[in-house]
Amino acid sequence: MELTSEPNLPGHSDEPPPPEMREAQATLLGRPRISIRLRMVLSLTISFFLCVILAAVTFQILHRVRFRVDNLKAVETLAFHVQQARRFEKDFLLYGTNLEAAKENAQEALAIYRRETEWLQKGAMKEQAAKLGEHLEAYISLLGGWKEQIAKAPARNGHGETYGWEAEASLRMHGAEISDLSEKLVVFENVSLDEMIRRSAAITLGMLLMLLVLFLAVAFLLDRAMMNPIRRFEAYNRRIAQGDFSPIKPARWYRDEFSDLALAVNQMLAALKVHQERCVKAGKLAVIGTLTSGIAHEINNPLNNISMTTEALMEGFKTLGDEQKWRYLQDIYFETERAAETVKSLLDFTRKERLEMSPLALGEVIQQTARLVQNEMAISNVSFEARVPDDLPPVLGAFNQLRQVFLNLFLNAIQAMPNGGRLLVTALCGEGGKVCVEVRDEGVGIPEELLPHVFDPFFTTKEPGKGTGLGLSVSVSILKKHGGDIRVESEPGKGTTFCVCLPAASGGAAKLSGRQDEQEKRDGAG
Repeated sequence: MELTSEPNLPGHSDEPPPPEMREAQATLLGRPRISIRLRMVLSLTISFFLCVILAAVTFQILHRVRFRVDNLKAVETLAFHVQQARRFEKDFLLYGTNLEAAKENAQEALAIYRRETEWLQKGAMKEQAAKLGEHLEAYISLLGGWKEQIAKAPARNGHGETYGWEAEASLRMHGAEISDLSEKLVVFENVSLDEMIRRSAAITLGMLLMLLVLFLAVAFLLDRAMMNPIRRFEAYNRRIAQGDFSPIKPARWYRDEFSDLALAVNQMLAALKVHQERCVKAGKLAVIGTLTSGIAHEINNPLNNISMTTEALMEGFKTLGDEQKWRYLQDIYFETERAAETVKSLLDFTRKERLEMSPLALGEVIQQTARLVQNEMAISNVSFEARVPDDLPPVLGAFNQLRQVFLNLFLNAIQAMPNGGRLLVTALCGEGGKVCVEVRDEGVGIPEELLPHVFDPFFTTKEPGKGTGLGLSVSVSILKKHGGDIRVESEPGKGTTFCVCLPAASGGAAKLSGRQDEQEKRDGAG
């Protein structure tokens, strides 16, 4: 999806986006891109290579353990043949038998020694291994040349028996040495194997812990990369739902898929702003349609008076005195001003207005709004009463937009009383530094199940052709721009009360200054 810094609004391509929107989009696009996909691939790649390293280390450890096991088997086999040779040696010395068996086992032990000479001579027991080889060779030499040595040996007892005492002592000495040395080699290899297994287990466990830490770090980072933006967008949605359409600005020094989403949301916000202005305009047009008959009557009255006064002045122009002519001219002037004021009020209401916040007296807003609907109230036999304290704090707002809010409420109240009644407007100081205005009628009321929907766009309880359902939704939008809100209470058959609350100018100026500047930029660009 190709995203640009400026929203492409269907049917509004000629309207440039507000400067703040363009700045936010350009800032988002200007950040270096580090996508979530790239981070996931890098994390998984690093994890994969660490697993490969762990596997290689484990394979090396297993290879060394296997080498040690083979060595242990070799020295155990060597020790076994040494013990067998010693056993057959004893049989030979005691009974004169198994000399060849002793020699064969000793030679097998020597063959194993020579086969394993390389590692035996490099290990920690190389000196003992060298001695073992020497003693084995001497031992086998003694066994091989036993008969010749016995023949050379003199008799040593009184029974005429001959023994090779020196040869026998040497044979026993070498046999004892090879037995001792082979046992030491077996013990050493067992100890070495145990130590290697312990070290291997520690290394493997350490690598597994490193992997665990890495996986936890990756999971934490991915959680932050996913959940933090999701929580931010939840906050954006709540803000947008409250009518704040300010653009989303970068929250991090880089750009990823959520930045692309922010760009798309900013485009949506620009489109929503345009459509909101359309709804406001449509709401104004709907109100104008309702006021047409009253406005026509309001203009016709001064025009008729002007016409009759002018006719009287023309007929008696030559006979009337200067004072009487002056009174006629004054009447014509006042009636002209009255008609002009009516037209001006209508034009002020319908023109596109910049949202310029300034301290306003709600009593004046209410009175001017009441003058707009006075003919509607007269036609519907509705009496109007406003209770506004003289010390009511001013509010910070745009005069015409607040007048539209009260105009919508007044017209709804009048239309809810087809048989006449009283429209009571009460202003008072609310909680939290707010000024509240209650608009109460004695009309038909609103069923309880419909109350949650009265502020929805295009929702109306009026007959087809008598309402668009935009008045209250537009009023809600205007009040949210002003930092205010609106509530409704109603009971069928007993009337309805709308309560509008706005921040007082003294406590709300700081809060709304940023909103005012932002809205002025938007309206100025739009």
